[in-house]
Amino acid sequence: MPMSEYLRRQADTCQRIARGCFDLTSAERMRLLAAELRAKAAEIDQRDGVPNHVFDRSDSSDTTPRRR
Repeated sequence: MPMSEYLRRQADTCQRIARGCFDLTSAERMRLLAAELRAKAAEIDQRDGVPNHVFDRSDSSDTTPRRR
């Protein structure tokens, strides 16, 4: 599995944890971590020349912006 894909899966996990977390501070930290992981994945893809449309995940239920 490419590193960028791994990072996106970890970001998705963080986002799910955040949605289920009752502690608002912890939930926000998980959302921030998810955003950092997605940014790092995008950075890796840009470095490696992966086209933007490859990771279009518009069917996802969360509202975090995704690469298109």
